[in-house]
Amino acid sequence: MAAPLSLAHAPAMAMGMTYLAMADSMSLSMQNAVANQQRGQATAAAAVCQTLVLIIKLGGSSK
Repeated sequence: MAAPLSLAHAPAMAMGMTYLAMADSMSLSMQNAVANQQRGQATAAAAVCQTLVLIIKLGGSSK
């Protein structure tokens, strides 16, 4: 039979595990957001680089 003390702590332990799972999920979401932002920055830098290459190829003249 389970000890009364361990039964009394069960709801608090359950809530603690719930909060832990929620915190882990939120941290994974934040990590994904940071990774997406970094990929977006890399894509933007590549687009700027390609645009500058085209400008240099055309000589920057507006004929």
